Amino acid sequence: MRRLPLLPTLIVALAIAAMVALGIWQIRRAHWKDGLLASYRASRNAPDLYGVPPGADPDAIAFRHAHVLCRVTTKETLLGGTDASGRTGFRTIVGCALIDGRVIMADLGWRAIDARPLLPAVGTRIEGRGLLIPDEVLARRVLGKTAGAVPLLLVLDGGVQGLSPSVPPSIETIPNNHISYAVQWFLFAGVALVIYALALYRRSMPNRRR
Repeated sequence: MRRLPLLPTLIVALAIAAMVALGIWQIRRAHWKDGLLASYRASRNAPDLYGVPPGADPDAIAFRHAHVLCRVTTKETLLGGTDASGRTGFRTIVGCALIDGRVIMADLGWRAIDARPLLPAVGTRIEGRGLLIPDEVLARRVLGKTAGAVPLLLVLDGGVQGLSPSVPPSIETIPNNHISYAVQWFLFAGVALVIYALALYRRSMPNRRR
């Protein structure tokens, strides 16, 4: 019986171990995401905040309502969205500086595709109640490298003049795909093991002349 080839076996073993480790990590991420979504759901029934607490983790106050006073710091960024009746249009997002200098984002409201409302200029004071949504990707787009930027979006309950209220993102639309990712990594590991076992089997068979 031939010995196992040392280097190929070591490489395959390390690859399979890495795939299994990634699968286990994805399972842990799935449990973490479940806990995060549960905290989001609990936040919906929490008392309103007055302002954005300094130093607060955006995830810790996500999906809570807050009464906020801020001043517009950027021109609008338009995102596709719907109003309460389901009509397609644009959500209007701006940077908004809090009294202490931190900068969040504010969803000023929804407008129809062909609408051209007069929007608040930079420096305009915005005051209202809204839902806090963490969004790092949008923050990079709207706030860029602004000093004091906080990746939180305040979706105003009532749109500013000329705009209708936007429909805020729903917790139910936030995916948790980590279990499926874990299954994929375990399948990759299993396939790699089977392929290498077949290769070893063929290698161990005596050479046959045709």
